[in-house]
Amino acid sequence: MLHLVKPSAPPISLGPDGEIHRLELLKRYEILDTPPEAAFDRITALAADLFDAPIAIVSFLDGHRLWFKSHHGLDDTEVRWGPEAAVSTMETMIRGELGVGFFVSAPLITHEGHYLGALCVIDHHPREADERQLRHLATLAALVTDRLELRLIAHNAAARAEILAAEIDHRAMNSLQLVASLLHLQSRAAPTPEAAQQLAIAANRVMAVARVHRNFSANESIESVPVVAYLRRLGGELADVLGVVIDVEGTETSVPTKQLLAIGLVVNELATNATKHGAGPLKITFMPAAAGQYELCVLDEGPGLPDGFDVSRHKGIGLGIQVVRALVAQLEGHLSAGANPAGRGACFTVTFPCATPATDAGLRHLG
Repeated sequence: MLHLVKPSAPPISLGPDGEIHRLELLKRYEILDTPPEAAFDRITALAADLFDAPIAIVSFLDGHRLWFKSHHGLDDTEVRWGPEAAVSTMETMIRGELGVGFFVSAPLITHEGHYLGALCVIDHHPREADERQLRHLATLAALVTDRLELRLIAHNAAARAEILAAEIDHRAMNSLQLVASLLHLQSRAAPTPEAAQQLAIAANRVMAVARVHRNFSANESIESVPVVAYLRRLGGELADVLGVVIDVEGTETSVPTKQLLAIGLVVNELATNATKHGAGPLKITFMPAAAGQYELCVLDEGPGLPDGFDVSRHKGIGLGIQVVRALVAQLEGHLSAGANPAGRGACFTVTFPCATPATDAGLRHLG
């Protein structure tokens, strides 16, 4: 027995090219070939229970196939037919393919009146359906189309949010560059060489944040990023700014994006300090250390650390090391300093764990 639930308003006729336009409308909802969703599965379960039937499907008519978004009581996910097949209705096609004895369906009509597919209930044995069941099936079909509209709204909102985030990033970069330029101009008019130097250092730090942010924001849409490749990009930019050769080596490892900004700022500060107090080319290495730990090193070939240098003391160290210590604390890591194991120079080492939920919370304000 076949039963068709008629919509309250007929579907919109789209003219001679109606099928092409209908398929374009269907693709706009980005529903085809998507994974199962609980909301649709609950609707098919209710529909099957309403008719005390074993099978219910949410189906979408896509060219030469009928694809099932939800298929309660059925293993098949679609029914296909060739372009030469003359299938007059979806119902006769399902009856022929699945050999059903009872079929009832309610069309999926969008709010604009476009036909996309149907909510169907199937049984292998013939039976009758009453008006109450048909009314409820039409209501469930309307819930399917409501869900489709909500998915479309959410997708459009996410796309707008992505555009807005990109615009915010662009404006943030411009603002950081403007602040750095103003500080450089102010340094030229400073009353003393010491004041000029401090303003220039402040300008360089602002530009450091801009450089790291540029690399960071390009990757923040994914959860983890290959860190050695990231450090090579950052090292290339720092080499141009500092006028020194920077070599980056290490074992490629993906780290959470929430750690990237802190890692980049640590490297910037240590490389700047190494150029100021050291000599020769710089080397940056990144390696796995103990279980769940990573080791980041910045090495130079300068005169080495002064006698009695203690990176953990609170007095007598420069602002740059204080900044590094604060960043390392955000990584829940440990900072140490010693001689360059390859020979002349100094080596600063940061050991830190891969991000956990606890460290994520501590790093949020850095992003």
